[in-house]
Amino acid sequence: MVATLSVPLSLALFGCSASFSIGGPDYEALEKEIAAELDKSYESISRTVDSVECPRPDEKPKAGETFLCDATVDGKVVRVEVTVEDDEDKVRFETIDVAFDLADTGSRLTADVSDKVGFPVTVDCGEGLEVVPVGGTFTCTAFDDNGDSALVEMTAGPEGSSNWKLVE
Repeated sequence: MVATLSVPLSLALFGCSASFSIGGPDYEALEKEIAAELDKSYESISRTVDSVECPRPDEKPKAGETFLCDATVDGKVVRVEVTVEDDEDKVRFETIDVAFDLADTGSRLTADVSDKVGFPVTVDCGEGLEVVPVGGTFTCTAFDDNGDSALVEMTAGPEGSSNWKLVE
């Protein structure tokens, strides 16, 4: 049996997308803004960003150029793509990884999978935080009252549009 459903937005910590002017190559301001936006996104699971590190090139990035910053959350790296929008140092950034709280994901999947299969199951995804590139997958296990199990494959989607399917 293969079932695919869209996971609720609150299940996946998709990070953010934002634009602001850094007023020159002020990488500290950019790192602080990235941390603040991610902290807002991760508030629902009581997590905050430990640090953000962006490269500091010798020359000022030009309009249209992109670079990656690394945000660390619970020891896991969430990649943030930064795009320089103009010569006035306006930048846009968005996460290119999806962060999942595994216990919360399992709990929420329990209801979704039970509804789909028509009988109660418990889904276990483990504990901690899992960071997955958009399009990447990880698995959880669904157990029924008889002790039978099936794999549940999560596929990370952009901006909270992650999906799951039962894998036989």
